Amino acid sequence: MLLAIATYYWLKSAHVLAAVLWVGGNAMLTLLALMTIGLRDPVRLAQFVKQVAFLGAAYIPVLSLMVIAFGFGMVENRDLGYSATWLQIGIAGWAASFVVGAGYLGPTSKKVSKLIEAQGPDSDEAQALIQRLLLVARLDVVLLLVIVFDMTAKPWS
Repeated sequence: MLLAIATYYWLKSAHVLAAVLWVGGNAMLTLLALMTIGLRDPVRLAQFVKQVAFLGAAYIPVLSLMVIAFGFGMVENRDLGYSATWLQIGIAGWAASFVVGAGYLGPTSKKVSKLIEAQGPDSDEAQALIQRLLLVARLDVVLLLVIVFDMTAKPWS
């Protein structure tokens, strides 16, 4: 027997679960990156960068798309419309994060991985690129946290 829960609440549950995994995953990857760099272990850094490149291609985009799809599903299910400021900010924030991820974080993670293989993790070029990547990743996490605040507190509604 299927639980007697309205469609909206199934959509909301899936939306929130995907958001938790997406935002939390990004935050944890950023923190782990900082910790791994702090170890000053080139082998561990190279392994970590490869793992992040994989997750950035296979895991993060899927969760991001699930968040937006289930969000749109909730809006359509309740016929809420898209005029609420908090909703527009959330959608714009999602779009900005998706563009940053797909346009910079993902490709740069792959580039860093290849650079580490070619020049080694201690190369100045690899280290500089890692630092830029981490800066953008931290800014993206801040954006995601602002979106979470916007979507939950709805300060402009």
